[in-house]
Parts: sequence; C-alpha cells; structure tokens
Amino acid sequence: MSDESCNCADLAVDQTPKQTTNADSWVAERPVKTARLPEAMADNMGRFFGESIETFDDMISAIRNVVEGDGIAVDELCHVEKETPHYANTEDETYYFRCFYDGIALAHLVDEPVEIRTETPTNDPIEIQASPEGEIDVTPSNAVMSFGVAADCEVPAGHGPTAQGVYGAVCPYVKAFHTREDYERWETDVAATTVGIPLDAGVSIAAALTVSAPEAAE
Repeated sequence: MSDESCNCADLAVDQTPKQTTNADSWVAERPVKTARLPEAMADNMGRFFGESIETFDDMISAIRNVVEGDGIAVDELCHVEKETPHYANTEDETYYFRCFYDGIALAHLVDEPVEIRTETPTNDPIEIQASPEGEIDVTPSNAVMSFGVAADCEVPAGHGPTAQGVYGAVCPYVKAFHTREDYERWETDVAATTVGIPLDAGVSIAAALTVSAPEAAE
C-alpha cells in the first residue's frame, strides 16, 4: 500500500488517552495463534470486524477476509517513499514502512532473509533478522510487541471494515518494545485495547497473514 493511501500512523489517535481499561493485556499461552485474546480486546475487535473474535486465529481470519482471503501481498504493506525509523533490507533493496511488522511480513513474501530495524515509541532501537522459514533473531532478545484496535473505532452499520479501515484502527497499535514493562507503560496511555506478546512469538501471525489461501487452510 502506498504512503498516500495508508493512514496507520495517525499520531493523534495513537497518543489520545485510552477510554477503556485492559487489566490483563499479556498473553503467555502457546501456541500463540490459538491463544485467547484478553476479553476487552476480543470484544472491541469483534465489534470492529462484526464477527466473534476470541483468539489470534480469529483475528487473522478476520483480517484475511478484508483482503479477500488471499493473504497480504508486498504492495499491500504500508510502504513509505521517504526514510522512516522502520525499514527492512533485502539483498537488493531497502524498504521503508509505517510499521516494523511489515518487515517481518516481507520476509515471508520475498523468500529471502530480511534485516529489519525499528524504533520503539520511546525511540529505542531494535534489530531483527527474519527468514522466510520463520526463524528470527531479535536484539535485544527479550523484546516484545503489541497488537490492538482503537477503542473508538467505527464501522458503518451493515458493513464490515475496509482494508483502509483496518490500517487506521489496527496498525497504529502494532508496536515493538524492549521489555514487557515498556509495553505495559505504553499500553496504559493509548486509546485502544491491546495485547502484548514476546516479539519472536509474533512471527507465526505474520506468516499466517501472508500465505496464500490453500496454505492457510492447512
């Protein structure tokens, strides 16, 4: 997705004090894709997508439905024409993104290792080596990440969200942090319901969002 058509870096939304409280926003259950989401996030995300959302797998399915079930492609990532703190290097090209997670998704789409660099909301650097086989090396090793959905997201009655709506309501809350404690401090100040997991645990979600429909059904 081009820089012009992606609104997932709406800082006004990102920095507004949250309207709801998610007291238990960390998921330790594994495998992560079948883990249950925190209740507040599950309820809010279900309202946004107009369907029952209980697990990460349900979230993945709902997002894939918005992109017609074929998985996210390279041109549907949130590319930015100028330099950003979130970039990914392949052997031949550098990609700049709105979000670090696009770099992890990219590793599953270009079928080669990808070197990713990002910054946390407090401008601390994180470096990631990701492979198309799902292997990942993160510095610092205990880095974590978040998923979320805006607390005040709106969906027109009788219609599910558009891809643009997902970018605006979900993507601003996909962040990387040095530690779980950093995530939990950030989580208390955003207008969203969120969930935190170790960054390396999020790789399987990126893979599931990018694979083609037949593979996703296996």
